[in-house]
Amino acid sequence: MSLPKEAHIQECCPRDGWQNHAEFIPTDVKIKYIRRMIDCGAKELEVTSFVNPKVMPQMADAAAVFEAIKPYAAEKGCTLSTLALNKRGADDAVAAGSHSEEHNLRNSRRTIQESMAQFKELASQQTGDVRIQLALPCVFGSPFGDEIPLERLDWIVEEAHSVGVEYFGLADTSGISTPTHTREVLRHMIGLVGADHICAHLHDTHGMGIANAFVALEEGVTHFDASLAAMGGCPFAPGAKGNIATEDLVNMCEKMGIHTGYNLEMLTQTARDMCEEIHAHLGGSMALACHG
Repeated sequence: MSLPKEAHIQECCPRDGWQNHAEFIPTDVKIKYIRRMIDCGAKELEVTSFVNPKVMPQMADAAAVFEAIKPYAAEKGCTLSTLALNKRGADDAVAAGSHSEEHNLRNSRRTIQESMAQFKELASQQTGDVRIQLALPCVFGSPFGDEIPLERLDWIVEEAHSVGVEYFGLADTSGISTPTHTREVLRHMIGLVGADHICAHLHDTHGMGIANAFVALEEGVTHFDASLAAMGGCPFAPGAKGNIATEDLVNMCEKMGIHTGYNLEMLTQTARDMCEEIHAHLGGSMALACHG
């Protein structure tokens, strides 16, 4: 099976990576490192999350960060995205839903049916140049043991298509999928929407994130989320580690002849500098290997 010639890697550390960090990261520090991530080559970047700051204090400055980075991102040709789970947050982005009923209840205090109903309402209200991606956490398995039937995807896709949504983020939120299971889920979803309409969001809790990314590449998926220094984890998925490290995914792709547009040396140095400044654990492998 041939591999694609290029991969599009969205940097999601500012949202998924920082959201659980116990020590509040000053706004100016966030802006500084987002600019550096863009300088490393990020052309797509998940910049923040519009959520209740009482639930997620790290995102209390979401509007300030988003507004401050917009001009620089536009200058460098980087597309920004944000995450929102309700109408209040959807002023800047719309993303809702989950594949695990239990995770969905803990994450948004709604059932999947209720989340989908709200998502459809929000999506149908969006006008202008807004690309909506439906994020589906726990597609590859739930940390709570509830069954994740593939047939549920059929209904979710049909409902999303009914309001014009074509792009889907598939997340292994708990990082528990195996390459064989990842392939099974991806093939089912590709049969519904096509590989070009899928973004893989793979956490590394059980150390199989990069292997799952390789499987996704084999299946023709070319859009990925990744987090600098492998920072992150879902606050509603017990034990979940961060997304696969951006620098590790870039390293694998580039060494296999898959162009990413990132500067690996700059990525690894930025990862080390960031973790030192904000007192975070340096995850992943390449930042340690290149500067250890």
